[in-house]
Amino acid sequence: MNLNPMLLRALGVLLFAASPAIFSLDLAQSYRLALAQDARYQAARADTAASREAVPQAFSQFLPNVSGSMSRSKNYTDSAVPGFGGAIVNSAYDYLSSSFALSLRQPLYRKYTFAQYQQAKSQVVNAEATLDKSLQDMLVRLSGAYFEALMARDQMALIQSQKEAYAAQLQGTQRALQAGQGTRTDIDDAQARYDMVLSQELEAANNLRQTRRALEAIINKPAGELSRLDPKRMELVPPTPANQEEWIARGEEVNAELRAARANIESTRQELEKARAGHTPTVDLVASRSRSLSANDVTINQLYLTSSVGLQVNIPLFAGGYVNSQVRQAQANMEKYEQQYEANRREVGLQVSKEFQNVSEGVLKIRALEQAERSSDQAVFSNQKGFQAGTRTLIDILNAQQQRLNTRRDLAQARYQYILARVRLQGLVGALNDEEIALINSWLTDSNL
Repeated sequence: MNLNPMLLRALGVLLFAASPAIFSLDLAQSYRLALAQDARYQAARADTAASREAVPQAFSQFLPNVSGSMSRSKNYTDSAVPGFGGAIVNSAYDYLSSSFALSLRQPLYRKYTFAQYQQAKSQVVNAEATLDKSLQDMLVRLSGAYFEALMARDQMALIQSQKEAYAAQLQGTQRALQAGQGTRTDIDDAQARYDMVLSQELEAANNLRQTRRALEAIINKPAGELSRLDPKRMELVPPTPANQEEWIARGEEVNAELRAARANIESTRQELEKARAGHTPTVDLVASRSRSLSANDVTINQLYLTSSVGLQVNIPLFAGGYVNSQVRQAQANMEKYEQQYEANRREVGLQVSKEFQNVSEGVLKIRALEQAERSSDQAVFSNQKGFQAGTRTLIDILNAQQQRLNTRRDLAQARYQYILARVRLQGLVGALNDEEIALINSWLTDSNL
């Protein structure tokens, strides 16, 4: 029976959706989920969208302001007016009045408005940089949660493997003692190590649950099975360029947090200009056209049509020292943000230096631990052979197995630390992007393969 290829693809998609456990979740898939589901990043996106509106709002202050008004009233007037002979003449009026007006105000010179517009642009730059920082932070958090979950799973697997080895060792010593060989001390030591690994297994299981929940909180769905790290695919390379100062300089130039801080300084500089604008005049073009009928009881049934065009100049003379106080306040705030920027710049330099060293030293540490793992495997093998030959004791075997477990744990941890240090370093210099995630994702392989 021949099936349509399109139908086969559709069935494949449905099978993936219906049976997520068949496929493991990798870092790239987690990234796509986090882009749409991470609450912190979504909040930052909404905040940036709101901040972008500051520019059109500020620009609107340069454009004409047109307003219209109209009214229509029913009026009742009673009047008492002295007549020619001095007698009071009482009159009553019942009439309709109406007025229509259209006015236009076009700002021609307002220093405050110009500074406000420049400030709005700086605020948008700040918001865009903050959004970029939020994205970098989300990628660092996601990578940290993902690889911490992998580390917890590897730790669990190592402990379970060690538990099986200790259980087999305990059974062997018990059988040996029943056969008249070995000692009670061997059983007690094997039992103590087995009991210890049971407690470690409980701790590892709890850590595995917590790390998976941390990942699920970011992607907002059950994580299911995770792809595993394939050490053979990893690229153990030191940072390029190898000059730490170049990385620091790059971080100071493009780091999202520092870009936001520089935009914040520019915003406070425009705030200072706005304060100084309190001493400058404003000039507006004003035009109006109005129509009034029976505007009052003196002009009953009289119609007026009035048009006017002119300039309106407002010159501030004295505000009780308010403007001078605003200027001093803006100057103090600008100095504050400049000092905060300097503190952030130094902190970014320290962080870049730290992660640079972590990546560089991580390569050497992994290679050293890979050699240590081979040596610990050989040590376990040699002690087992020595035990069979009578030159080694059971305790020697257990110690060698424990050392191998520690070495494998340290090696797995070193690999994950290298990846996370690389992620953090790229994030600090604004280079943590889709390509970097795809590269790290290529080091993973399906857990079910």
